[in-house]
Amino acid sequence: MSSVRYEICEIDPGHYIKVLKCHSEHNTKVDNFNKNLYVIIPGNPGIIEFYEHFAMELHKKTNDPVIGISHTGHLYHETIRTWKPKKVINQVMDKVKYIEKHLGDEYNYENIVLIGHSIGCYVILELLELLNKDHKRMVKKSFLLFPTIERMALTPNVYLISFMPQVFQKKLINIGFTSRHQSVNEDNILIDNIHDIILKMGTTFSCARSCFYMGADEMNVVKDLNKMALKNHLEKLYLYYGASDKWCPLDYYHDMRNLVDKLENKEINLHLDELGLDHAFVIYKKQCEIITNLVSDHITKS
Repeated sequence: MSSVRYEICEIDPGHYIKVLKCHSEHNTKVDNFNKNLYVIIPGNPGIIEFYEHFAMELHKKTNDPVIGISHTGHLYHETIRTWKPKKVINQVMDKVKYIEKHLGDEYNYENIVLIGHSIGCYVILELLELLNKDHKRMVKKSFLLFPTIERMALTPNVYLISFMPQVFQKKLINIGFTSRHQSVNEDNILIDNIHDIILKMGTTFSCARSCFYMGADEMNVVKDLNKMALKNHLEKLYLYYGASDKWCPLDYYHDMRNLVDKLENKEINLHLDELGLDHAFVIYKKQCEIITNLVSDHITKS
């Protein structure tokens, strides 16, 4: 029987992350050794509840435990109400800290499979360079889905948002999350409770501030591609670009293709979406299933 549980972790004094854990009773037995432990690093907003349906689909498909780690401060809680926001580099370091200190608290596992979405892909590239040798060796594959890993300030969506007052930015995000995407014809059904998740995000000041603070910092930090990290870990990466992604334009895919083609003796899993999937795929049930199949099929073959 699968279950989903959320835990609050004080990653350092006065700063908190929320961790999603999706598993069966079998996954947590002391004498059980899981082949893979899947770790989801979210986009922005890094509210991990957005990824619950995706995590459940992934667990159902693989029978392996799935963990999702929110960005620090991207959460709401009944008793914890106030905290200071963190920059992107601090978000990276907090993920490194959690993976190295807490990832094995509840599960025995052989491999780590990282799944990054949007800015979560940038976080993964950076943390792959920073993890200790033992955890770095355990990373079997890193999926970078709709990756915002370079030149974010030059993307079309930045120009759309950057000149709007903050109150209208919130309205825009609300509209974007609750609109129906038309390119996938089958069952454009939103995940459960999405309106409640957005409402809680918008009405928890520290949460909303943390999301916008990190977003502003992304424009300053995510500029040049970290080519060294890419080269060092290329054989473990699976990059999946959207065909009409305004956070990561099509030109970025072609630039990446040209770059990796120049690297000798390196295998690369670089793919361009042909199904019309949305950058915010996690809010659509059917799109979560499609990405789940993509991830699990690749892991099975590798």
